Amino acid sequence: MIGAGLAGLAAADELVRAAVDVELFEARDRVGGRVWSSQFAGASIERGAEFILPDSSSVRSLAGRLGLPLVRKGTLYGDRVPVGGEPVSLAQVKAGIERLEAYTPRDGETLDVALAASDLETAVADAIRSRIEVSTAYPASDLDAGVVREAGAAFGAFDTHSVRGGNGRLPAALADAVRADRIRLSTPVERVSWEPGAVRVCSRGTETVADVAVVAVPASTLAVIAFEPELPAAKVHAQHAVRYGHAAKLFVGLGSPAAPSATLSVPERFWCYTQLGADGEPLGFTACFAGTESALAELDVAGGPDRWLDSLARLRPDLDLDVGAVELSTWSDDPWARGAYSAPSASAPLDHAELARPAGPLAFAGEHTAGAMHGTMEGALRSGVRAAREVLALRRARI
Repeated sequence: MIGAGLAGLAAADELVRAAVDVELFEARDRVGGRVWSSQFAGASIERGAEFILPDSSSVRSLAGRLGLPLVRKGTLYGDRVPVGGEPVSLAQVKAGIERLEAYTPRDGETLDVALAASDLETAVADAIRSRIEVSTAYPASDLDAGVVREAGAAFGAFDTHSVRGGNGRLPAALADAVRADRIRLSTPVERVSWEPGAVRVCSRGTETVADVAVVAVPASTLAVIAFEPELPAAKVHAQHAVRYGHAAKLFVGLGSPAAPSATLSVPERFWCYTQLGADGEPLGFTACFAGTESALAELDVAGGPDRWLDSLARLRPDLDLDVGAVELSTWSDDPWARGAYSAPSASAPLDHAELARPAGPLAFAGEHTAGAMHGTMEGALRSGVRAAREVLALRRARI
């Protein structure tokens, strides 16, 4: 098992429950990958994947099996009040989305083209464009128009949840179920030699032999692993074509806790939200999420939080910001991610079938291989279970 993020751990858990011996190799010094919780302002924050949405059935089922209760956040992920630019209401945005969803785009059509063809008022189109660019962390000029039907872009007043104590408890509990002695942390895989019925995984001068393997690393980092022989050309092309969004998170303490809220800065491509804690009371911090490479540049995220803090103060003058308590989280500069999550590019579409297709004794997992659920914890879990079942089928075929 290469990669102990949510997908790799889900695959390992499925295999262990089927009485298969497994070993996991993880480049980081922790499990979880882009699911990473830490402590801030007396509570858990999510440096990576955060919102458990209504259709996250696998996440909810797994949390239940592992005895991890969910907490209602109170934050309406799908109802972000648009601020900045020409005034527009949530009702106008909802009507615009309904019109956009009724539009049938051509193959390869971008969100920008679909917005123009839907004949929306400029302010409405701008608010929708900003909302979807933030959620996908990718520019509308190359977003596939079908993105409006994906879970991460969902609009509406639906409840959201997270795991009590942090979403990082999910991978931690999976790691416990798999057993820590089967997981090698700080052990990046350098080479994978494969042939029918045999896989050799090489890392830091050691070689581990197995009959099958699951490769569960982001497409953005797969190139650091040498495959011998090389993966099929179609597989390599599909992996290279995956585009990743660029995102960052900013957490700021509050002198006075604030009720749940969700505000979108339309021109600056970030949203700010407050939420409830496990006790149902407002938490003592606010969180921001910025999406697209250009937004991160405008906010000078690489230079630190100062410019973003100034923008946040203008966006939410009602919040009692404690600028002495600030945490910034980025993923594009993480060597084992190199981006936030896969984006539905119009010019380089995700080849869902090829990304998920096994190659000899190798199965592939990760949110980018999860089809319509790509870019989510739900997708990562489903991909891991799917890859594990493919591995089991490969092993049965040899018996």
